[in-house]
Amino acid sequence: MIEYPKIAEIVVCKIIKITDFGVFVSLLEYDDIEGFVHVSQISSTWVKNIHNHVKINQIRAAKVLHIDTKKNQIDVSFNRVSEADEKRKISDYRLFKRAQGLMSAIATDLGLDQDTAWTEIAEPLMEKNPNLYDGFVNIVKYGVNYCPDIDKKHSSKLFDVLSKSITVKDKKIISQLEISCSQENGAEIIKKNLTKIVSDFKGTNIIYLAPGKYELTIVAKDYKLAHKVFLEMSAVLEKSFKGCNLNIITSDKLKKETKKK
Repeated sequence: MIEYPKIAEIVVCKIIKITDFGVFVSLLEYDDIEGFVHVSQISSTWVKNIHNHVKINQIRAAKVLHIDTKKNQIDVSFNRVSEADEKRKISDYRLFKRAQGLMSAIATDLGLDQDTAWTEIAEPLMEKNPNLYDGFVNIVKYGVNYCPDIDKKHSSKLFDVLSKSITVKDKKIISQLEISCSQENGAEIIKKNLTKIVSDFKGTNIIYLAPGKYELTIVAKDYKLAHKVFLEMSAVLEKSFKGCNLNIITSDKLKKETKKK
C-alpha cells in the first residue's frame, strides 16, 4: 500500500526531470513516489529560464498542494517554502538518514535484527528526544545511563559505536576567582584547597593570574553539564574557604559574591 504525505506537509524532494512546464521530483521520505512542481510554483519571481532555478539531482523541500490517489499524482510547490524552513527540513532529513545508518551499524554490532534493535534502542530514545539522532548525541554527551529504558546489556557497545561516529564539541565555561586569606599560611591554604578541588572535579583547571586572582576553566560536553559542575564547585569552594574572602565571577559577567569572615 502506498503511503502518501498530507496536504500542506513539507517534504524532501529530489529533482529527477526538468521540462519547460515544470519539474518532476521523487519524494525521498515516501519511497521515492513521484511528485510534480509546476513552473508557477518553482520560484516567487518570474521564471524566464527554468534551468536557472533548478538542477537535476538537486535536493529541495516542497509543500504538498494536491494529492490525487486515483491518478497517483502529487502536486508540490517550492515557492511556498521559506528558505529557513527548507534548510531546517533538509537538515532534519539528513540527520534522520544518518540515524538510520547508525541504527543499522548498531544492530550489526549487537547481533540484533533491525526490528529488535529498533524496539529495544530506538523507541526508548525517541520517547525522550524529538528525534533519534538527538538521542544518539545525548548518549555520547551524558553516557550510557542517559536512557535507563535501554537494556543495560546493550549499553557499553552502544556507547562505543556512537562515540566513534558522533563528535560532540566540548563546551567551556571560564570564571575568575578572587580569594584572600588572612591566616598566617594563607597562600598555602589557598593552593592546597584549589589543588584538591581540581583533582575532585574532572574536566576542570585553575591557574594563577595575579595575587589573589585565579582563572577557573570547566570543560564539558555541553553548557548544561558545565554549569552543573560550576555550581557544585562553587559550593565546595565556599565550604573550603570558609573564613576567607571569596568572590566568584562567572564568564557571563554575573557575580556570585560570598564574603565570610
